[in-house]
Amino acid sequence: MAKLMHQHQMRALFVRGGSSGSGDDHDGIDGSSTNSSSSSVGASTIETTVISNPITDSDAEVEVPVEAKATERPPLSPSVATQIPKALAAAPTKISTQQPKKQINPKLANAIERTGPALLMLSALYTLLKITGEKGLLYFLIPLMQLGMYSETTGIIEEFKKDVELRAEKWWWFATVFASTTLRALGGGTLFSGLLGVAPATFDLMCFGMVAVGLVVAVAGMASHSAAGPDMFRKYLGELSAFHFSLIFLIGQSSFWIKTIESFGMEWVIFPALLVVVNDTMAYVFGVLMGKNKLLPRLSPKKTVEGFIGAGVSTCAVSIPLLKYFAANFADGSKAALVMGGGEGNLVQHALALAVYTSLISPFGGFLASAVKRAHGAKDFGTLIPGHGGVVDRFDCQVVTAPFVYLYLRSIAKN
Repeated sequence: MAKLMHQHQMRALFVRGGSSGSGDDHDGIDGSSTNSSSSSVGASTIETTVISNPITDSDAEVEVPVEAKATERPPLSPSVATQIPKALAAAPTKISTQQPKKQINPKLANAIERTGPALLMLSALYTLLKITGEKGLLYFLIPLMQLGMYSETTGIIEEFKKDVELRAEKWWWFATVFASTTLRALGGGTLFSGLLGVAPATFDLMCFGMVAVGLVVAVAGMASHSAAGPDMFRKYLGELSAFHFSLIFLIGQSSFWIKTIESFGMEWVIFPALLVVVNDTMAYVFGVLMGKNKLLPRLSPKKTVEGFIGAGVSTCAVSIPLLKYFAANFADGSKAALVMGGGEGNLVQHALALAVYTSLISPFGGFLASAVKRAHGAKDFGTLIPGHGGVVDRFDCQVVTAPFVYLYLRSIAKN
C-alpha cells in the first residue's frame, strides 16, 4: 500500500510539472489530483482535465467545454488587496455641519439694490439745489439730463440697426432742437443779443436755418450712399425718424421744466417729480404684495393692475400733505405762491390735479420706454445708475409730466 501511494505521488508530481496548459492546478476530492489544459475552438474554449485515481492507478482525460470570455481582469496582488480596506478605513469621513444658505427673495434683493442709488440721487439733488438754487437746475442739470437721455436712446437704436450710420446727422439734429427749445427757453435770444449783438428774432431765424441745413444733408446723404436703393432708404428714414421722435419726446417735453421754473419757481418742478417717485415706488410695492393681473404683459411684464391702482390711490393720498409742506415754505409774493390764490380749497385742487395726472398718464411714458427697449433688444437704456439703468429709465415718466404741469399752472395762475 505504501508503494502504491508513492507511485501515485510521483505520477501527480510528473503531471503537474509537465503540464503546459493555462489552467490552474486544483486538489481533487479524496486525494485525487487534476491538471487542466485548454484550447480555443470558435467562440468556445475546450478544457482538457487529467484526473489521476490512486485506487485504479490510471489517468483519464476529460474534455469540458467552457464559454469563452472576452476579457478577464487579472486578480489583485495580495499587497493591493490588503491596502484598499485599510485606506478606506483610514479615510476621514466629513460630515457637513453648515446650514444651507437661505436664498434672498429676488424682488427684495432688487429693492435693496435700488434703494441705495435712489437715496444717493436725492441727496445729490438736494445738495445741488442748496448750493446753486434754480440756476443749478436751469443751466446745468436739465441740459445734462437732455444730453444723457438722447445719447442713451440713439445708442440702443444704433446698436440694433448697424446698416446705416447717422452719427453726424443725429448730433446736428440734437443741436437744432436743443437750440430751438432749451436755449430759447433759457433766453437764448437775449443771451445772443447781449454777447453777439444778435436780436431774438434773428436767433429764431438761425434755428430755422439749422433745420433747413439738416434737411438738405439728410436728402443728400441718402442719394450719395453706396447702397442707395429702396431697402437703404427705408432703413435710413426709419433710423432718422426714431432720432426725431426721441428729440420731440425727450428734449421737447423736458424743456418745459425750464419754462415752469422761470414762470412759477422750481418748487413746481420738484413737487410733481416727487409725486412721480411716490407713484413708481408704490406701484412696485403693491405689485410685489398683491399683484396677480398683468397690466400690459407684452410691453412691461412686471407691471400689474393691482400695482397701478394701488399707486394711484397712494399718490393722491400723499399729494395733499406734501403740497401743504411746500406751501408752508413758499415765500410771500414769490413765483411759487402766485398760483395758490389763497385758501385750502385751491391747494387740494392743485394737489389732486397733479396727482391724478401723474398716476393715470405719466406711467405710460414708462410703458413707451419699455416698448422702445423691447423693439431694440435692450434691457435698460444705460448702466449709469446701478439698479435703475440709465437716465431715460429714471426720467421717462418725468418728461411726460413736465408739459402738463406748466400748461396747468399757466391756466390757473392769478397773475
